[in-house]
Amino acid sequence: VVNDQGMIGESRAMRKVKTHIARVAATDSTVLITGETGTGKGLVAKAIHQNSRRKNKPFISINCGAIPENLL
Repeated sequence: VVNDQGMIGESRAMRKVKTHIARVAATDSTVLITGETGTGKGLVAKAIHQNSRRKNKPFISINCGAIPENLL
């Protein structure tokens, strides 16, 4: 990953996350990132954006948990 947004760690799990970031960033698809509070979902989202072809466009992160179910 060229830009990992300052993610810390070199464990096997972190290397796997960074590999997934690089793979997803190379595509032109929508990504849903799930996980517990405080696990770094926002960092992953920003890393995907910064490594994509859209890095010069606005980054918009949506907290789906804050949107009522009937609007999703």
